[in-house]
Amino acid sequence: MPSPSSPAPRVVVLKASLLYGEMLARLVKQLWRGAQVSVYQKGFDALESIQNAKPDLFITGTHIEDMDGLEHLEPFIDGRLPILVVTARHDARTLSLLRELRFNGLFDVYCDGHTNFSSALEAVLGGQTYISDSFQPYLKRPRRITLDELTQTEELVLSAIGDGSDDQEAAELLGVSPYTVNTHRKSIMGKRGIHQKGELVRHAVQMGYVHVTPERVIHPGFERRLLKKRRESQPAKTGDSSPA
Repeated sequence: MPSPSSPAPRVVVLKASLLYGEMLARLVKQLWRGAQVSVYQKGFDALESIQNAKPDLFITGTHIEDMDGLEHLEPFIDGRLPILVVTARHDARTLSLLRELRFNGLFDVYCDGHTNFSSALEAVLGGQTYISDSFQPYLKRPRRITLDELTQTEELVLSAIGDGSDDQEAAELLGVSPYTVNTHRKSIMGKRGIHQKGELVRHAVQMGYVHVTPERVIHPGFERRLLKKRRESQPAKTGDSSPA
């Protein structure tokens, strides 16, 4: 943590909600008067700012509109920039992505509230780790693969059909046959004890494979792959070949 005589820390805040981001900025400034806090809603803008001038602390959420999954944290896997993740999401997909990345603090805004936020800030900036109690049981990797664990392909299919798409629509998106999608769908439903397709959509949302916003449906961790497959499945546009 910076000493009273040291320069005020420079902090970058990245949250999809501007109101939420500005609230976090105010909390930082309450703890460190004179702190230089920049608030961003877009991941690429925040990463560009960090690249141009490395801050003392990076505070971020988990779902950013122009980023897929948690790819806004991927550039810092091998770095030393202190990172505090602020979120209330405990879904399986988000937690799975977090296990693959580096961060110094994980703060649950719903369970910890504003009172403990200053403790999280001080710990992370001081080189320590802060993990909210509500996240502690979920961050350890499973010791063994269980029978209901989905394969990577099944996770991709669950993300594709989790927005309510039928087998034909998902097949066109994934570039496979409807039969293949249906086979994976049945396997997923069998592993998770689901009997109705409507329940499968609800399960996909609850587990974080699909995230519904007022603007669109997001598939965390699969956005880029699904977009690539969507583009590959579209017929190529041909120009006018008629003679002049």
